[in-house]
Amino acid sequence: MVRTRLVRAATTATTAAVATAAAGLLAACGSSLGTPNPGPVPAAATPGASSSISTPVAEGTLNGPQAQAGSGAVTDMAYLPGTPVWWSGFEIELVSAHLDTATGGLEVQARLTNTSPVDTNLGATRAEISVGSPDHVTAWDTVSDTIPHGTTLPSSLRFPSVPDDFDLSTAQLVLGGEGDHQAVFALGDKQATATAVATRPRAVPATVVISNAHTGARFESRDVSLLAAACSGTNPVDVTYVPLASDQLVLELVGTIRSPSRSVGGVAAQRATATPAGGEEALAEPGLGLVLGADAPPVRRLHLCFPLPADTHGRVDLAFDTRLVGEDFVTATGSVQLP
Repeated sequence: MVRTRLVRAATTATTAAVATAAAGLLAACGSSLGTPNPGPVPAAATPGASSSISTPVAEGTLNGPQAQAGSGAVTDMAYLPGTPVWWSGFEIELVSAHLDTATGGLEVQARLTNTSPVDTNLGATRAEISVGSPDHVTAWDTVSDTIPHGTTLPSSLRFPSVPDDFDLSTAQLVLGGEGDHQAVFALGDKQATATAVATRPRAVPATVVISNAHTGARFESRDVSLLAAACSGTNPVDVTYVPLASDQLVLELVGTIRSPSRSVGGVAAQRATATPAGGEEALAEPGLGLVLGADAPPVRRLHLCFPLPADTHGRVDLAFDTRLVGEDFVTATGSVQLP
């Protein structure tokens, strides 16, 4: 996947801020896998900015670029509704932006939907968010409100000290650091959400069934996709999505594991792997370590996430190691076909 850089606008007021910090915003738009991702060069962060839940600007309050009285500088933008952008587990839709010329602060309001299976927030596991051009950076505070999974809430990104010559009309909001998959919004465009550059999750039409005749363990998934984000967590059920290098994609299988145990001690699942044709084996993340007791209920919404090269196509072989307690592990296999 080719990554491009932010291009500085042809204006004398383009030396802007690129804000980096631990944060998370989901990013997605209608672009397909393989869409180039601009890559700004983050500089050392300057004083922090904050992200917090706030009430969005009332509809109709701002109808487009607004200039400060007595100057030609754009200080306010209102954004038209658009398909939310997916990035690192969040769907994002910009609402408005306001530049306070008296304090030098910038506030971007957005609606965020947490698509992770657990409650999380922007500062939990995500690294870099930036605004402006590659020439300056303004950090935002990592403190942010937790958004329950499956919930949409208004939120604000605040950058308290952008440069004096910051130009809202040419600035870009960039989610993700250099070398990562990014979502890039043109803050001077009323259709910033609709025109954002990002890599949206891509569904893979497949049903994957891996059964182990010896142990009786069976994994089944009808929810297969390619993601421009990695899976993180302490177990394969409660995962969040975090930034991923732009030369990789994650093959995610969300499914159920069950076992009619043939041992009083139950069945243990140790690891799962994916191997592209002619490629290297990839271990499932965040790691697999389950023990299903005798007559235990199935474990549902199990996430098997395999980091693969971004240019992977065709057959990917899958392997799942399980064992009866007290015995050696036995491998069962399956496969999935990628477009």
